[in-house]
Amino acid sequence: MIELLPVALVLLPLFPATLWMNRLLQALPVGLRAVALVALPVAGAYLLGRAPVPAGAASPLAALAVVTALLYAWRLLAVREAFVWARLQASSAWPLIWLAWLHGMPAESLLAVALALSLPPAALTLIGQSLARRIGGAYLGLRGRLGPAYPRLAGLWVLALIATLAAPPAPGFFAILAVMYLLPGSLVFAVLATWLMWSWAAALQWQHGLYGPPWPQRAGTEDLSATASAVWLVLAVAAVILGFIGVWAWPMH
Repeated sequence: MIELLPVALVLLPLFPATLWMNRLLQALPVGLRAVALVALPVAGAYLLGRAPVPAGAASPLAALAVVTALLYAWRLLAVREAFVWARLQASSAWPLIWLAWLHGMPAESLLAVALALSLPPAALTLIGQSLARRIGGAYLGLRGRLGPAYPRLAGLWVLALIATLAAPPAPGFFAILAVMYLLPGSLVFAVLATWLMWSWAAALQWQHGLYGPPWPQRAGTEDLSATASAVWLVLAVAAVILGFIGVWAWPMH
Protein backbone atom coordinates (compact mmCIF):
# COMPACT_ATOMS: atom_id res chain seq x y z
CA MET A 1 0.00 0.00 0.00
CA ILE A 2 3.05 2.26 -0.12
CA GLU A 3 1.86 3.53 -3.53
CA LEU A 4 -0.89 5.43 -1.68
CA LEU A 5 1.64 7.92 -0.28
CA PRO A 6 2.09 10.00 -3.48
CA VAL A 7 -1.68 10.36 -3.71
CA ALA A 8 -1.86 11.31 -0.03
CA LEU A 9 0.81 13.96 -0.65
CA VAL A 10 -1.39 15.45 -3.38
CA LEU A 11 -4.52 15.48 -1.22
CA LEU A 12 -2.74 16.41 2.02
CA PRO A 13 0.23 18.42 0.74
CA LEU A 14 3.46 19.34 2.45
CA PHE A 15 5.75 22.12 1.25
CA PRO A 16 6.37 22.75 -1.65
CA ALA A 17 3.22 20.92 -2.83
CA THR A 18 1.24 23.37 -0.67
CA LEU A 19 2.04 26.07 -3.22
CA TRP A 20 -0.05 24.48 -5.96
CA MET A 21 -2.76 23.51 -3.48
CA ASN A 22 -3.15 27.12 -2.35
CA ARG A 23 -3.28 28.30 -5.95
CA LEU A 24 -6.01 25.75 -6.64
CA LEU A 25 -8.02 26.70 -3.57
CA GLN A 26 -7.81 30.40 -4.40
CA ALA A 27 -9.08 29.73 -7.93
CA LEU A 28 -12.14 27.76 -6.80
CA PRO A 29 -15.51 29.41 -6.10
CA VAL A 30 -16.01 29.96 -2.39
CA GLY A 31 -18.50 27.12 -1.92
CA LEU A 32 -16.26 24.59 -3.67
CA ARG A 33 -13.26 25.94 -1.77
CA ALA A 34 -14.98 25.26 1.54
CA VAL A 35 -15.83 21.72 0.42
CA ALA A 36 -12.25 21.13 -0.76
CA LEU A 37 -10.84 22.35 2.57
CA VAL A 38 -12.63 19.43 4.23
CA ALA A 39 -12.79 16.75 1.55
CA LEU A 40 -9.14 16.79 0.47
CA PRO A 41 -7.52 16.38 3.92
CA VAL A 42 -10.08 13.78 4.98
CA ALA A 43 -9.37 11.77 1.83
CA GLY A 44 -5.65 12.16 2.43
CA ALA A 45 -6.01 11.02 6.05
CA TYR A 46 -8.00 8.00 4.87
CA LEU A 47 -5.20 6.99 2.50
CA LEU A 48 -2.55 7.50 5.17
CA GLY A 49 -4.52 5.28 7.52
CA ARG A 50 -4.29 2.46 4.97
CA ALA A 51 -0.56 2.88 4.26
CA PRO A 52 2.39 1.72 6.39
CA VAL A 53 5.06 4.21 7.40
CA PRO A 54 7.92 3.60 4.93
CA ALA A 55 11.19 2.49 6.48
CA GLY A 56 13.70 5.33 6.68
CA ALA A 57 11.22 8.01 5.62
CA ALA A 58 9.70 8.86 9.01
CA SER A 59 12.32 11.41 10.07
CA PRO A 60 12.49 13.31 6.72
CA LEU A 61 8.68 13.41 6.49
CA ALA A 62 8.39 14.59 10.10
CA ALA A 63 10.95 17.34 9.46
CA LEU A 64 9.11 18.46 6.31
CA ALA A 65 5.79 18.45 8.18
CA VAL A 66 7.23 20.64 10.94
CA VAL A 67 8.73 23.09 8.44
CA THR A 68 5.41 23.30 6.57
CA ALA A 69 3.37 23.86 9.74
CA LEU A 70 5.69 26.58 11.05
CA LEU A 71 6.10 28.30 7.67
CA TYR A 72 2.38 28.75 7.09
CA ALA A 73 1.72 29.67 10.72
CA TRP A 74 4.32 32.43 10.33
CA ARG A 75 2.74 33.63 7.08
CA LEU A 76 -0.60 34.01 8.86
CA LEU A 77 0.81 36.90 10.89
CA ALA A 78 0.86 39.18 7.84
CA VAL A 79 -2.60 38.28 6.45
CA ARG A 80 -5.82 40.26 6.86
CA GLU A 81 -7.98 38.80 4.11
CA ALA A 82 -10.28 36.13 5.54
CA PHE A 83 -10.16 33.78 2.54
CA VAL A 84 -6.35 33.77 2.43
CA TRP A 85 -6.15 33.43 6.22
CA ALA A 86 -8.38 30.35 6.17
CA ARG A 87 -6.46 28.45 3.50
CA LEU A 88 -3.05 29.32 4.96
CA GLN A 89 -4.17 28.18 8.40
CA ALA A 90 -5.39 24.92 6.88
CA SER A 91 -2.00 24.50 5.17
CA SER A 92 -0.38 24.90 8.59
CA ALA A 93 -2.74 22.44 10.29
CA TRP A 94 -2.63 19.60 7.77
CA PRO A 95 1.00 18.64 8.54
CA LEU A 96 -0.13 17.68 12.05
CA ILE A 97 -2.07 14.82 10.45
CA TRP A 98 1.19 13.58 8.94
CA LEU A 99 2.91 13.76 12.32
CA ALA A 100 0.09 11.77 13.90
CA TRP A 101 0.31 9.09 11.19
CA LEU A 102 4.10 8.86 11.43
CA HIS A 103 3.80 8.20 15.17
CA GLY A 104 1.20 5.47 15.04
CA MET A 105 -2.22 7.10 15.29
CA PRO A 106 -4.97 4.64 14.20
CA ALA A 107 -6.84 5.22 10.95
CA GLU A 108 -10.15 6.18 12.62
CA SER A 109 -8.43 8.74 14.82
CA LEU A 110 -6.60 10.22 11.81
CA LEU A 111 -9.97 10.87 10.17
CA ALA A 112 -11.29 12.50 13.35
CA VAL A 113 -8.22 14.75 13.59
CA ALA A 114 -8.52 15.68 9.90
CA LEU A 115 -12.16 16.69 10.37
CA ALA A 116 -11.47 18.62 13.57
CA LEU A 117 -8.67 20.63 11.95
CA SER A 118 -10.33 21.19 8.56
CA LEU A 119 -13.94 22.09 9.33
CA PRO A 120 -13.09 25.43 11.06
CA PRO A 121 -11.18 26.95 8.09
CA ALA A 122 -14.01 25.80 5.81
CA ALA A 123 -16.53 27.56 8.07
CA LEU A 124 -14.33 30.66 8.17
CA THR A 125 -14.28 30.64 4.36
CA LEU A 126 -18.09 30.64 4.18
CA ILE A 127 -18.34 33.38 6.80
CA GLY A 128 -15.78 35.35 4.80
CA GLN A 129 -18.15 35.20 1.84
CA SER A 130 -20.87 36.73 4.02
CA LEU A 131 -18.42 39.47 5.02
CA ALA A 132 -17.52 40.15 1.39
CA ARG A 133 -21.19 40.56 0.43
CA ARG A 134 -21.72 43.18 3.12
CA ILE A 135 -18.49 45.17 3.28
CA GLY A 136 -17.29 44.76 -0.29
CA GLY A 137 -14.48 42.34 0.55
CA ALA A 138 -13.22 40.06 3.30
CA TYR A 139 -10.23 42.29 4.07
CA LEU A 140 -10.37 43.49 7.67
CA GLY A 141 -9.09 46.58 9.42
CA LEU A 142 -9.60 49.16 6.69
CA ARG A 143 -12.44 51.18 8.24
CA GLY A 144 -12.97 50.07 11.83
CA ARG A 145 -14.82 47.41 13.79
CA LEU A 146 -17.61 45.25 12.42
CA GLY A 147 -19.73 44.76 15.54
CA PRO A 148 -21.90 47.90 15.46
CA ALA A 149 -22.97 47.36 11.83
CA TYR A 150 -23.17 43.53 11.74
CA PRO A 151 -23.20 42.17 15.31
CA ARG A 152 -24.40 38.64 14.49
CA LEU A 153 -21.95 38.20 11.65
CA ALA A 154 -19.09 39.60 13.71
CA GLY A 155 -19.95 37.20 16.55
CA LEU A 156 -19.94 34.19 14.22
CA TRP A 157 -16.66 35.33 12.70
CA VAL A 158 -15.11 35.42 16.17
CA LEU A 159 -16.43 31.93 16.98
CA ALA A 160 -15.01 30.60 13.70
CA LEU A 161 -11.64 32.12 14.51
CA ILE A 162 -11.66 30.54 17.97
CA ALA A 163 -12.43 27.15 16.42
CA THR A 164 -9.76 27.63 13.74
CA LEU A 165 -7.00 28.35 16.24
CA ALA A 166 -8.06 25.18 18.14
CA ALA A 167 -8.94 26.85 21.42
CA PRO A 168 -11.07 24.88 23.91
CA PRO A 169 -13.79 23.68 23.67
CA ALA A 170 -13.37 23.43 19.90
CA PRO A 171 -12.74 19.89 18.59
CA GLY A 172 -9.39 21.02 17.21
CA PHE A 173 -8.15 21.51 20.78
CA PHE A 174 -8.67 17.83 21.58
CA ALA A 175 -7.26 16.82 18.19
CA ILE A 176 -4.00 18.65 18.85
CA LEU A 177 -3.76 17.15 22.34
CA ALA A 178 -4.24 13.70 20.80
CA VAL A 179 -1.46 14.38 18.29
CA MET A 180 0.95 15.73 20.89
CA TYR A 181 0.31 12.72 23.11
CA LEU A 182 2.02 10.55 20.49
CA LEU A 183 4.98 12.81 19.72
CA PRO A 184 8.47 13.03 21.21
CA GLY A 185 9.39 16.19 23.09
CA SER A 186 11.09 18.02 20.21
CA LEU A 187 8.06 17.64 17.97
CA VAL A 188 5.70 18.62 20.79
CA PHE A 189 7.63 21.88 21.06
CA ALA A 190 7.21 22.45 17.29
CA VAL A 191 3.46 21.83 17.50
CA LEU A 192 3.17 24.20 20.45
CA ALA A 193 5.09 26.88 18.53
CA THR A 194 2.71 26.45 15.58
CA TRP A 195 -0.29 26.64 17.88
CA LEU A 196 1.07 29.80 19.50
CA MET A 197 1.48 31.51 16.13
CA TRP A 198 -2.12 30.60 15.20
CA SER A 199 -3.24 32.36 18.39
CA TRP A 200 -1.05 35.36 17.66
CA ALA A 201 -2.40 35.61 14.10
CA ALA A 202 -6.01 35.30 15.34
CA ALA A 203 -5.38 38.05 17.91
CA LEU A 204 -4.25 40.32 15.07
CA GLN A 205 -7.43 39.47 13.17
CA TRP A 206 -9.54 40.39 16.18
CA GLN A 207 -7.65 43.65 16.51
CA HIS A 208 -8.39 44.51 12.88
CA GLY A 209 -12.06 43.48 12.97
CA LEU A 210 -13.23 44.35 16.48
CA TYR A 211 -11.46 47.61 17.35
CA GLY A 212 -11.45 51.11 15.99
CA PRO A 213 -14.31 53.36 14.92
CA PRO A 214 -17.61 51.68 13.93
CA TRP A 215 -17.64 50.30 10.41
CA PRO A 216 -20.33 52.15 8.42
CA GLN A 217 -23.11 49.88 7.20
CA ARG A 218 -23.29 49.76 3.41
CA ALA A 219 -26.55 50.86 1.85
CA GLY A 220 -28.80 47.95 0.99
CA THR A 221 -27.10 45.48 3.35
CA GLU A 222 -28.21 44.06 6.68
CA ASP A 223 -26.83 41.77 9.33
CA LEU A 224 -26.95 37.99 9.10
CA SER A 225 -30.50 36.80 9.74
CA ALA A 226 -31.49 35.31 13.09
CA THR A 227 -32.31 32.02 11.37
CA ALA A 228 -28.92 31.74 9.69
CA SER A 229 -27.18 32.69 12.93
CA ALA A 230 -29.13 30.02 14.82
CA VAL A 231 -28.14 27.38 12.24
CA TRP A 232 -24.47 28.28 12.61
CA LEU A 233 -24.72 28.16 16.40
CA VAL A 234 -26.42 24.75 16.34
CA LEU A 235 -23.64 23.44 14.09
CA ALA A 236 -21.03 24.88 16.44
CA VAL A 237 -22.63 23.27 19.49
CA ALA A 238 -22.91 19.95 17.64
CA ALA A 239 -19.21 20.13 16.74
CA VAL A 240 -18.26 20.79 20.36
CA ILE A 241 -20.41 17.88 21.60
CA LEU A 242 -18.93 15.53 18.99
CA GLY A 243 -15.48 16.73 19.97
CA PHE A 244 -16.13 15.87 23.63
CA ILE A 245 -17.49 12.46 22.61
CA GLY A 246 -14.68 11.75 20.15
CA VAL A 247 -11.91 12.60 22.62
CA TRP A 248 -12.50 9.26 24.33
CA ALA A 249 -11.71 7.45 21.10
CA TRP A 250 -8.40 9.26 20.54
CA PRO A 251 -5.18 7.87 22.02
CA MET A 252 -4.90 10.18 25.04
CA HIS A 253 -5.32 7.73 27.93
